[in-house]
Amino acid sequence: MYEMCVGPEKAGGALVWHVMAKKAAATLCGEKLRERIEASDGERARHCPDCMASFEKLMAATPC
Repeated sequence: MYEMCVGPEKAGGALVWHVMAKKAAATLCGEKLRERIEASDGERARHCPDCMASFEKLMAATPC
């Protein structure tokens, strides 16, 4: 299972939506989200392109 989490794209960067596996220490792009950010703060944020590329590969490799 995966979840979407709001966090900075890079340290100090703009907010983006990351993909994170449940109980993982880092997002699919390798960012460690140090603080919880309310989803409403990321309402207009875009998706992290690195997370989305990794997620696409994971879904393509997973049998239906």
